[in-house]
Amino acid sequence: MAIKTARQNSNLLSSSEEEENSQPLYAAPALDKGLDILELLSKQQQALTRRDIAERLGRSVSEIFRMIDCLTRRSYLVQTDDSFVLGMKLFELAHEFPPMNRLLKEALPRMEALAKTVDQSCHLTVLSGSRQLAVAQVDTPGGVGFSIKIGATIDLLKSASGRVLLAFREEEEAHRLISLAGPELSEAEQKAFMKTLMKVATQGFAFMKSKQFSGIEAISYPILDLRGHAVAALTVPYVKRLDDMTQKPASAAQAALAEVAGDLNVALGGAVSSIAGDTRATKLAAKRRPTQR
Repeated sequence: MAIKTARQNSNLLSSSEEEENSQPLYAAPALDKGLDILELLSKQQQALTRRDIAERLGRSVSEIFRMIDCLTRRSYLVQTDDSFVLGMKLFELAHEFPPMNRLLKEALPRMEALAKTVDQSCHLTVLSGSRQLAVAQVDTPGGVGFSIKIGATIDLLKSASGRVLLAFREEEEAHRLISLAGPELSEAEQKAFMKTLMKVATQGFAFMKSKQFSGIEAISYPILDLRGHAVAALTVPYVKRLDDMTQKPASAAQAALAEVAGDLNVALGGAVSSIAGDTRATKLAAKRRPTQR
């Protein structure tokens, strides 16, 4: 009888848990309003008035008045006359996050040296949802070249950096991201793209003509964690100049980028594997690894 009762109680608990899981999550209306405002303004190139914000969110001005005031006081929004734009507070918070802070601290001086060495710009991107986010950029020393604005979002499927971020992940996760980033792709197209990622993973980097800009060859290497997963992609968008016969070739830019990526991986304590070939960084990493017995 006791056993039967225990089973009945267990069934009741399971039923109760199912009901709880089926219920909607706890609502936080004020937080929702604040996040809606931030997300709306993050996509705007021009300032919006309170009325503009209210209309686009389907709310009344009185509903959002106090929230806008609070966000402005906390520097998340910047007010000019009667209009508002997104401030730099969110950007600053993201860069104060310890892993990102360390990544940028180690990456930026190496990126500056790389740009001088190859006379090309370079940028660092990280995964952000189904796209990638530019978190660092160093311009061409001469001031003429291809540049990406910090904070810009970039397509995952069309770029070399996106392919690197996808190639160095678990296959299941890569499939999921491809479906999110390219819902219009057929099953055959997704399989073909996965084969491309396998090639990138095998050779350790991506080197391709840009699918978005004419005359650019994109070279991208992964920055890896200990599991060999890409936490960032370091990229040189190589631009061939027509007026400089002494310019270093793309192959030289690739070799320099491989060296810097390998060195950065060592500095961050990530996996190095074969991404930098026989560079000094790879040899140094091999010395640091414990001998397996």
